[in-house]
This record gives sequence, C-alpha cells and structure tokens, in this order.
Amino acid sequence: MALETLKNNRYRIVRPLGSGSIGEVYLVEDNLNNRQEVIIKLLHAYAYPLTQEAQGASRAFKFEAGAIAQLNHPNILPLLDYGTETIDGEVVPFIVTPNCPEGSLNTWLERRSNSDVLTLEDAARIVRQVADALQYAHNQGIIHRDVKSANVFIHNKLNGPPDMLVSDFGFAQPLPEARASGLDIRGTPGYMAPEQWEGQVVPASDQYALGVLVYQLLTGLLPFQGNIEQLRDAHLHSWPTPPSTINPTLSRELDAVVGRAMAKKPGGRYPSVSAFADAFTQAIQPMPEPVAPAPVYLAVPPTPPPTPEPTPTQQLSTGMIVLITVLALLVVLGGIVLIANAFSNKSSQSSANATATANANTNATATANANATATVAPAAQLSGNWANVDSKTLGITKMTITNKGTNITVHPYSKCSQTDCDWGTQSSQYTGSPFKITFVVNGRSHNLAISTQGTQLKVVEGIRTYLFNKG
Repeated sequence: MALETLKNNRYRIVRPLGSGSIGEVYLVEDNLNNRQEVIIKLLHAYAYPLTQEAQGASRAFKFEAGAIAQLNHPNILPLLDYGTETIDGEVVPFIVTPNCPEGSLNTWLERRSNSDVLTLEDAARIVRQVADALQYAHNQGIIHRDVKSANVFIHNKLNGPPDMLVSDFGFAQPLPEARASGLDIRGTPGYMAPEQWEGQVVPASDQYALGVLVYQLLTGLLPFQGNIEQLRDAHLHSWPTPPSTINPTLSRELDAVVGRAMAKKPGGRYPSVSAFADAFTQAIQPMPEPVAPAPVYLAVPPTPPPTPEPTPTQQLSTGMIVLITVLALLVVLGGIVLIANAFSNKSSQSSANATATANANTNATATANANATATVAPAAQLSGNWANVDSKTLGITKMTITNKGTNITVHPYSKCSQTDCDWGTQSSQYTGSPFKITFVVNGRSHNLAISTQGTQLKVVEGIRTYLFNKG
C-alpha cells in the first residue's frame, strides 16, 4: 500500500519490517526532518469503518495517543507523531517512533547462542531500567498493558552498557477471542496477568508481565506454553517451574522474588514495579560473611592479698653489718661493668643497623621489579590468536591480542554476510582485569571488557558475553 499519502506525503517508505495481527510496520524517511529514518506502525487492530461513529473513535484514539506522547523518560521510546488515515474504507490509526537498529530484547533472545551469556548484573540493569519506565508511566496514570521482550528495545551508547527503551504504551493487541464476551481484553497471551484475562487491568498487571520477562531472561523460556486456552488456564491457576530448576546457577531467593512478582492476585505482588526491581537487585547481592560474636567474659571478684605476718623487731649484729657492706660494694662494681658493656653494644648495634638499612634498600628495589613483572604477566596472558567457541555466533568471531609490556593491542573480527568484518586495531594500557577498550564500527560504539577465564578468553560487550579458545 502507498504510505506516501500519510501526512501529505511526509513519509517515504524505505522497506516493510513486518506485519502481524495488530498491523504493519515500516521503516520510512521523514521528509520534514532531513530524511531521518523512523518507524511507522499502522494499527489495523484499532481500525474502524468509515461511518458517523468514526469521528468519535478518532478523537478517542488521538486523546490516548496524545497522553502517551507526553511521556518523557530516558527509558521510554518517544512517540514522535500519530494520527489517522482512511485506507480502503477504514480509518486506520498510526504512530511514529524512532528507529532502533539494534533491535529488541526479543530479537536478541532469538539470535543469541550458548556463548551469549546474560549475567545477573546485566539482568538487574535491564529490570531496573524497564521498571523505572513503567513506574514513571504509572505515576502519570498510564498502564502499559503489553510489557514483553518485543516491546523493549536496545539502544547502544558511545560509552557504557546499552539503554533499554520501552515502547508501545497503551497500544496492546485486542484478543479476537474476547470479542464474543464483550470484554476489552488486550495483550500478549504469554505475558498476561490473571486479572488481564478477565478484562481488568491495574498497574500491578505490568509488574506481572515484567516478572514473566525476567523469567524469560533468566531461563530462556516463557513460564507457560500452549495455545491460548491453555495459556489462560495456566496464568489463572498454575505456578511456573522455579527458574533455578531450569538454570541451576540461580538462587532460591531469586525464585521467590520472581514468584512474588507473578502472584495470582495483584495484592500479593510487590507494592510497586519499582519495589520489584529493588528486590531483584538485592537478591543477586553476595551474602555477607558471618561475623563471630564477641567473647563474653564473666567478672571474677579480685582475690584479697594475704595479710603479712608481723615480724618481730630485733637488733642487727656486727657480723650482719659487715655482710651488708660487702654486698653493697659488689652491687656498685656490677653497675660499672654493665655500663661498659652498654657502650660496647651500642657501637655494635649501629653497625648492624647500617647493614639492615642497606639490605632493606636492596629488598625494596627487588619488590618494585617484582611488581612491574606482576603487572606485565596478566597482560601477557591475554596475548594470542583467539577464536569464538561458537562458530555460528553473530557477534565477534575471532580476535588477535598482542602486548608490549603493559601496552595491549586488540584486533577483533565479526560476522559480516559470508565473511569476517575487520574492526581494525585499538591499543591501550593494561591497568587491571578486566581490560577495557572501545571500538567504533560503522558509527556504532562497542565497549569490550576482556579477561581470562581458566584457559579461555572472556569478552563482555553490553548484554553479550563471548568465550574464546586459543588457536
């Protein structure tokens, strides 16, 4: 169909991106904004016949879209434009959003390989950013209604890990099966809260869907499988398999956190979606080391000193006086000998101190040399030709690392059609593990954190983790 009719030829189709039950998605150029590439979604699921009632329905859509367009948050994909167009006798609403070439979390989950490991820290960062976006919308009185991996987009930054951008607030897909019952049931069956299946939506419904998304990130699976009737029954009455049963690296505490977010009743969930993110972050923190209690000492009453026996008074004899005098002379002579020895020892000690100082200086020099060698050693461990353990990866396939002392040069390659794309080389000083370095390829920034893991090389890029073997 010709999109050029939209907004008086404002948009030019670059290519279609997909279609589904909710509508069609196109990559287009905005002729009013220097031909910037944006996304247009034609919401056929919200279309209505061109009748007298169409004007009222159009006003209702524009009112809802206008409220969503006012959302301004760093983790919300902004709504750039919206409106309605008459197509084949129907009034079809449309929305315009920025283009995110990195794709969605759903795209990443479908394409990731066994070597693309999502760390708990990465998962916590995703949960926090999505929760912050939802909490902001809830504070404005807006419920998303369709939180899922396909509605969370990845936006790479020049520095630091990528941002998550939540899209499609309020534009959940109506379920055709619900039309017969007259209920306004919208959403994606795999993520819908129990109350949502009954036509009731509250802010806690978004928390439930985020809990499902977290389950998917941690295990690679949705908690429930089946057709729409089986999914409805499972969300209403069944408990999912604990995440730690599927992924044994997870803790029981994480099971409890995700389980509470997916409680059957809204009142059983966390007070807010932000509180859910707080609990998730807390659950992945390492347990503190136990501290031994301080010893307790019982006070013991002091033992009184013995009472001395009275000594009878007696006169000293002449022989006793002579003995005391001789002893006093011996004490004086002994003191003279001790003083002479002290002077002799002082001279010997000065000589020993000088020798010790010289030895200390020699040891300090040796320690400095050892430290320099220790810094070079881990840098040298990164050197070599490395190949990704997953030959089918869509990310970095291989890299060559060399070092001169603590200066490290990295040369990565990635999959590009049938060949490997050359990223070029970058060099930086090794200051510790992980070694961090940034590449800019085709205008996109790639921040790599490189370390060793046993005999393998570990490279973390955003939410991706690669493992390489030498050779």
